Amino acid sequence: MNFKRHLIQIASLLAFTISTANAFADPHSDGLELGKSNLSKLSSKVNNANAQGMPHYTNKPPQTQSFGSASLFDVGVTRINTCKTATHGTDQIANQECDAVNFLAKNPQEKVKFPVSPTDPIISGIGDTINNAKGGDLTNACTTKTTTTPDIYSTEVCNEYNLSEAKACTMGQIVQVDAKSNYQCNVTKNAVQTYTCDNYIAVACPQKPTYCDAGGITTGSVTKSTGTATVSFVPPYLDFYQRINTINTRETSTFQFNIENINLVSVFRLVYVQQDNWLGLKINGKLVKVFRAQLPDSLAYAATGVDIVWSGGRPYVDIGVGQLFTVEPGLYPLTLAVDLDMRQYLKAGNNTIEFILANGNSYGIGEAKFEVRQLCQPCTETWVDQCAVFSARSQ
Repeated sequence: MNFKRHLIQIASLLAFTISTANAFADPHSDGLELGKSNLSKLSSKVNNANAQGMPHYTNKPPQTQSFGSASLFDVGVTRINTCKTATHGTDQIANQECDAVNFLAKNPQEKVKFPVSPTDPIISGIGDTINNAKGGDLTNACTTKTTTTPDIYSTEVCNEYNLSEAKACTMGQIVQVDAKSNYQCNVTKNAVQTYTCDNYIAVACPQKPTYCDAGGITTGSVTKSTGTATVSFVPPYLDFYQRINTINTRETSTFQFNIENINLVSVFRLVYVQQDNWLGLKINGKLVKVFRAQLPDSLAYAATGVDIVWSGGRPYVDIGVGQLFTVEPGLYPLTLAVDLDMRQYLKAGNNTIEFILANGNSYGIGEAKFEVRQLCQPCTETWVDQCAVFSARSQ
């Protein structure tokens, strides 16, 4: 709140109150005249210190809730209704606010009517304001947030016990011997008792199973079907090798091997590749990848074949990605150590691997070496006979 403005308003109100003593004078004009005549005297006394010394001054006046209100009408109606039933207190200064409100409410004809000119900026400018009004901008930027909670593992142990209770009883006859006793031989009697027992099989599996070098491939089933390439299987490595001695040439070779139980194949991964210049690798008819020095993976995995085409009297390699490549790019390295899991391309029974080799100048080499292993430590089964002890007692 501006304290200087507050003092000026009080001075104007005071001038208005004094001028009402003359019943025939214009109270509004008299108040303005009195205020103007005392303006120079009052202005020097308008400061923060004097404002805080005014009666009923507070940093939190009750009208705070109405500050910034868009409707003065609602504020005025609320104040009129409050002052209708307000009673005077002992402080005459505090009573002046409701006295003034009640006076204006009960004597509306005494209110000064302020003439407003049609050229007043408030009137002349409102048309442009309404005609050029713009709607407020509202934006919402909703996003989806995914929170992934990691898997939680726990080990739970459950123990079941069969409670046993030892009980003893005496079985026999009480014999009284007297002079009239009739002696007889001892008599043995059998008692029948019912027992419950279990006879089950216990299965034990290793927590960290070991792998065999055989890799699940049937012994003697690795063969070369077509082409000039060679193949060797020295467990745990299956190695395919091909060499081309003709320039600007494309050659293919196929190999076969058998897998009896696909579930036992635990490792079948490509660990080493040699490409000079281009090598396409197919497993069971699926072109897995095309290898060439510095060929981006995005193109290597998107390739659909390896062919040599001629354009303008020059040979090019077409891998089906919408562009042609030089047969002899002169890029390195020509050998590459990799770690690619290829189990997803295998199947039970006969499997086929195909080499597609394209060579530029001099000779060309293609090689792919796989590490193959299988699970060789299966689970064990043991019968547990809990009824043996009872069977012995029944003999």
